[in-house]
Amino acid sequence: MSRLIGSSFGPPTFDIFNVSASVTFDYIVIGAGTAGIPLAVRLAEAGSTVALVEAGSLHHLGNGNFSQVPLYASAFQHTYPGSMINPMVDWNLTTTPQTGLNRLYPQGKAVGGTSTRSHQAFMFAPKSSYQKWADVVNDQSYTWEAITPYLTKPINFTVPSLSYRFSNSTARSPPHWKSHTSGPLQITFSNYAWPWATWIKKALIGLGFEENLDGFVGGSLYGVAHQLSSLDATSFTKETSDSSYLNRLGLKNENLVVYTNALVTQILFDDYRAAKGVKFDYGGLQLKLSCRKEVIVSAGAFRSPQLLMLSGIGPKATLEQHGINVISDLAGVGQNLGDHVCAGISRRVRVPTTAELQWNADAAAQAIKDYEASPPRGPYTSYAADLLAFEKLPETYRRKLSRAARNSLDHLDTDRPEIEFVAFSAYGGPHSGFIGSPDGHNWATLAVALVSPFSRGNVSILSDRAQDNPIVNPAWMSDPRDTDIALQAFRRLQDILNSTFLAPVLDGHEAFPPASLLETDSQILAFIQKYTNPLFQASGTAKMGQKSDPMAVIDSKARVFGVKNVRVVDASSLPILLPSHIQGTVCKYSAKLSIEE
Repeated sequence: MSRLIGSSFGPPTFDIFNVSASVTFDYIVIGAGTAGIPLAVRLAEAGSTVALVEAGSLHHLGNGNFSQVPLYASAFQHTYPGSMINPMVDWNLTTTPQTGLNRLYPQGKAVGGTSTRSHQAFMFAPKSSYQKWADVVNDQSYTWEAITPYLTKPINFTVPSLSYRFSNSTARSPPHWKSHTSGPLQITFSNYAWPWATWIKKALIGLGFEENLDGFVGGSLYGVAHQLSSLDATSFTKETSDSSYLNRLGLKNENLVVYTNALVTQILFDDYRAAKGVKFDYGGLQLKLSCRKEVIVSAGAFRSPQLLMLSGIGPKATLEQHGINVISDLAGVGQNLGDHVCAGISRRVRVPTTAELQWNADAAAQAIKDYEASPPRGPYTSYAADLLAFEKLPETYRRKLSRAARNSLDHLDTDRPEIEFVAFSAYGGPHSGFIGSPDGHNWATLAVALVSPFSRGNVSILSDRAQDNPIVNPAWMSDPRDTDIALQAFRRLQDILNSTFLAPVLDGHEAFPPASLLETDSQILAFIQKYTNPLFQASGTAKMGQKSDPMAVIDSKARVFGVKNVRVVDASSLPILLPSHIQGTVCKYSAKLSIEE
C-alpha cells in the first residue's frame, strides 16, 4: 500500500480530493535523468514536496530490453543521418551540418534520461580537474578532497566474481570501495570480458601503458583498465537513475510526485523575477504547476539552455529575435558546449565479437543461456566497449604538432590526459545493425578520442516553442589545434594496431577503412572529418562560474544569475570539460547540491 500511495505517475494537477485545486510543491525538478532523479529523491527525503517533471515516459515500456540489457546499450545509437532511432525514448536531434558531416545525437527522453541509453562507464575525473572547477567558481568545496564524500556516498559496490572472466581480464577497483555498499546506485563489473579487450590490454601494456589499479575512480585516469559499470549486480541489467534512486528510494515517498509525458515549455516568474512555477504541455493540454521554493532545471546539456532561453534567460539578441521577453540577459546560456570526439579503425579478427551472436546460432543460444543463468554471465552482461585507456600524447607524436597545439597541450595539468582509447568488440563502420558485421566475420574496433579538445560549440533555439528541437552546433574540430592533435592521435592508433602484439589476433588485412585510404595525412584528415563521432559527454552550456565571468550562467550553488529561485543542476552546468566520462560526476554533483540545500 505504501508504494501505491507514494510517488504517483498520472495526470498532472489532478487532486483526488479537489479536482479543481491548483497544485503547488516546494520544488519543481525539470528532467528525470542522471541529475534530476537523485536530486528530487533527496529533496523529498529531506521533507520537501517535489514535482519531478519528465517529457518522456518509462524507458522499459518504450524501449523494452534495449534499455536494460547491457549489450544492447548501442541500440538505436548510430549517429549517421538516416539511422534508425526510437522516438519513444529519444529526442531525434540532429546537429547542424559540420564541416563535411552532420550527426544524429542520441539523447534520452525517458524516466532515467540518458542513463537509460548510455554505455554505463562509471569513473571520476583526475584530481586536478576538480581543483580547477573549485578555482574557476571560487568555491573550494569542489576540490577532490572535498567532493569525494559526495562522489562515493551513493555507491553500492559489488566485488566482481572472477569465475566468469578470463584470467587475463582482471577487474581493478580501489580496495576501500568494498566498504561502499549502502548507497542506491549499484556499481560492479560485468560477468564477461571480450577477448578483443584482453588483446588490446596486452598490446597497450607491451607498448608502455600501466594498468590503472583503481579502475579510473581513484583520482587518476592514466593507464588501461576494464571499466567499472553502473550494473545491477544481481540481475546484470543496466543500472539507471530510475532503477536506483527512483525505484529503491523514491517510489514509497509521498513527498515525491513524478509526472511523465510532460514537456515543460516555460518557467514562470513573478514581478520580482522570482520563479513561481512552470508551464508544460501534457498531450496537447497546456497546464501549470506552482512552487514555493525553487524550480530546478535538470534537462541536460541541450534542453536546459533551451528552456532557459524560452523562459527569458539568455542572450538578449537571441531572445528578441524570437519575440521572447528578456528577464535576464545572460550571454553564456547555450555557449561553451564541449564534448569528446573519436574516430576508429575496424579490423577483422580471430576471436569472438558481437558479430558471432548474429551468424553463429550455437554461440547465440549459449549467450542467451548464460544470461538466463544464476548469476547471469556471458556477453549479454557486458557492453561491447569494456576496456578503456588514457594517456598524454607521447613525445614521438607530440613533436609533430604545430607550435600552437603543442604549447596548448603542454599547459594542461600534468594529470589531465589528452586522448582515450576504446576497445570496441564490434564493427565500427556504417551498417544497418548495431552489434553485427557486414560480412559474417568477426570484426573489432579500436577508437581514439580527444578528451581535452579546444573546440567549443553552442546551443540555440529554433523558435519560441519547446516542441521544436534546439539548434545544436557542436563545432567539432573547429579549432585547428584539435585537427593537429587528432591527426597525431590517429597515427598513434595505427601504430598500436600494427604492433606485433596484435598480429596473432588479426585476421588478414581486412579493415574499415582500408589501409590504402589512410596512408597520407590528407587521407587521414578526410576520414576523421567524415567519420568523427561524439562520445556523448556534452556539457558546459549553462556553466557555473563567478558573477564577474561574462559567460557564467550560475553561481557555485547552481543559482541562475539575474533571477531568483532557479537553479541548473546537470551536465550543462559543469564549468570545464572533464576528460573523463561524466556520468559519475554528474550524479554525485546533484547529490552534493541536494544535501547542501
